[in-house]
Amino acid sequence: MNIPPFGKRKSTPLIGWWSMLEEEERLVRSDGASVQFLGFVNQGDEPGKRGLNDRRWMRFEADDTIRSMQFLVQWRDVFSPQSPRALIWRLDYARSLEQSGIVALDYQEWVAMDRFICDALVCWPQREVTGLRPTLIAVSGGWHQGQWREEYYRTFDMAYLGGRVDETVSKPSVIRQETPRQWRFVPATQEASAEDIVAIHERLADARPEAIEALVVGLLPKRPHLQSGERFLVPLRQYGGQTQWLYIDDEIITDRIVAHTHKPSWMFRIDNAALIGTIDRKRRTEFKFDHAWQPKKIGAVKREYGTFSHVFRNRLRDLCENGLWQWEEVCLQLHSPESEGKGSVKQTCIQRPKRVRLDEIVSVAGRVATVRLVIAESLDGSDYADKIFSDAFNDNPAPLNSSEWEQFEFQADAFSLMDGSTQQQLELREIVAGSGSVTDGCEGLFCYRDNDSEYLLVVIREGRRANHQAGKWVLDHNASRSKNQQSGVPPISDERWYRMARFSRDALLAWPDTDIFGPGPSGLAELGGCFQGRWEPELRRWQRNHLKTSENDPSTGRYNPEASLLLPWKAFDPGADVGAPSERIEAALRRLADRSAGDENIGQTRRLRWLRADGRAIFYLHGWQTLRAPPDGDPYQAPVFEYLDDDITVHLYPKRFDEYDMQSLALIEVNPASGLYGKVEPTQSLYQQRRPTEEIWYRVVTAIESQIDRISEQLAIHGLYTVHGYDGYATRTLVLNRS
Repeated sequence: MNIPPFGKRKSTPLIGWWSMLEEEERLVRSDGASVQFLGFVNQGDEPGKRGLNDRRWMRFEADDTIRSMQFLVQWRDVFSPQSPRALIWRLDYARSLEQSGIVALDYQEWVAMDRFICDALVCWPQREVTGLRPTLIAVSGGWHQGQWREEYYRTFDMAYLGGRVDETVSKPSVIRQETPRQWRFVPATQEASAEDIVAIHERLADARPEAIEALVVGLLPKRPHLQSGERFLVPLRQYGGQTQWLYIDDEIITDRIVAHTHKPSWMFRIDNAALIGTIDRKRRTEFKFDHAWQPKKIGAVKREYGTFSHVFRNRLRDLCENGLWQWEEVCLQLHSPESEGKGSVKQTCIQRPKRVRLDEIVSVAGRVATVRLVIAESLDGSDYADKIFSDAFNDNPAPLNSSEWEQFEFQADAFSLMDGSTQQQLELREIVAGSGSVTDGCEGLFCYRDNDSEYLLVVIREGRRANHQAGKWVLDHNASRSKNQQSGVPPISDERWYRMARFSRDALLAWPDTDIFGPGPSGLAELGGCFQGRWEPELRRWQRNHLKTSENDPSTGRYNPEASLLLPWKAFDPGADVGAPSERIEAALRRLADRSAGDENIGQTRRLRWLRADGRAIFYLHGWQTLRAPPDGDPYQAPVFEYLDDDITVHLYPKRFDEYDMQSLALIEVNPASGLYGKVEPTQSLYQQRRPTEEIWYRVVTAIESQIDRISEQLAIHGLYTVHGYDGYATRTLVLNRS
């Protein structure tokens, strides 16, 4: 039996070369280097401290056996209009150096310490003192393009800790480069015709390993490329909608590097599809990978499954962190098997990257795990990915996206939110339990008001339980109903209840961060409520809005959404006399009766027809369409439903349905914006700016959601109408629990 030396604490293996010394909150590497959590910065030292407590500074100490240094990492639980409030840790080099009294780190020292501390942070486990693992590590500041820059931004995904523990992994290599490697863009000096490009491609595909180097050297003058000494990166061809690159250094030649470069954001990864594969330059043979499968060639595509070494991955990482930013926008011709004409040659333009993403290239914990790395030189950008990235560093998040929710006015002193167009208002009346801290839960009593009535609402904000989203908000309609009865609030009609619920749902989803009630919601769950003209305590709704809306279309004044929600839907037999008052409905029922007369499977399809209680709308299985699973799967039958009322006829092609229960055909997921086709009268167009009109949407979605009354499944609707317009990114899931 091995007995540890006296006074030496035993560490717990975590992943790769990392172990956890739990008593000291210290992550220890197999060579003795360690990163220790020292604690949270004192509250008095934090500028702008607020009761919400959504940003706190943590102090870590990194000791790589050569130098010890303290770093400040910000624990961030911050509102984002683009994402459901992910938990982020942000390593701030500028603040860390200032707190440590260090003017700057030289390049060699910074690279070694940066690789070390980032490796430790992405592997940091969930601990009682530091809480949940973050979704990613954000890093600001560092050496970039030969100089120290505060405006240099990176994010790392967290490592999967379910990987193997292996203390035999190679120890980290010593960083010997005293200055940053200088990369430069080299334009093409020779023109190549389409015939030359095809010929070069064919020669590379047929060449033996000993002839590859000469062909590659001859290619360099004909292609724009990046160069740093003996290292090169050259665009080789277009394949599968992405650019395949040729990488050359003093040891290997490989074309297994691919990237999507059609946008300013480049996405790099290592692929196994290649034209030439990987060549050992010194031996002039195919490169011998450790524990690799034998390369296979299928047609003109070679499959190579070897795993690159940690040293090569570090070289590729340096290229992406420093070299790619020297690229200049250029248009060139590349071989492309998908193109037509010009002998399989395609014109493509490659812009200078604005953001670079490395997928499964950056190794951590030795060789046992890889993480995604995203790099940017600025936080500018208007697309969704740019905003997501900048949110990890934004120190002044907007409390409410007023530009897109301009009808809502939040009064911070009164904790109320009002819609100026309807005079509907939601006010936080009191805190029943809990606090506004992001780590704690809270229960509050809200009050809804309009010109005619008021209604109390019980709202619960759960504490954070996951790192990818904040604790959910729960609107408990059952508890709210009891609270109003106990408080003597006059009851409201079902129609007014629907109006109240619709406004309150959107108002709560737009509620900003407050010190008293805590962080705003990433989603809203509703318990109980009115459904099909009755109170249903087991009804469950889960909704997410993204605060992205388009204008509402003017109403024709012919349809009241709240009134239609009171009308139940019931299954019917085509031959039954339902007494429908509408000629259109009567005609549709006669067609269904005639079609069903010869239907041998009428028992299976009887439940697939529903009639609204007023007899003015039906929703039924109209027919079938034959689809084929991508890319070349077997054909299968998918249902086509029809909604018909006094004004419109709409066909619905559901995105997902229960193909295993053909007797119920329960709809599982529906996107009305992409699944509706039909003719609308008297409305001129079914769609306005890629969305169904509000009246059409409410009619069809009400009919769709009515089917939840007969099954115990959940139904998801993608694309919702909110109080301010159509939100194509919003989703609502409906569940009716049955005992």
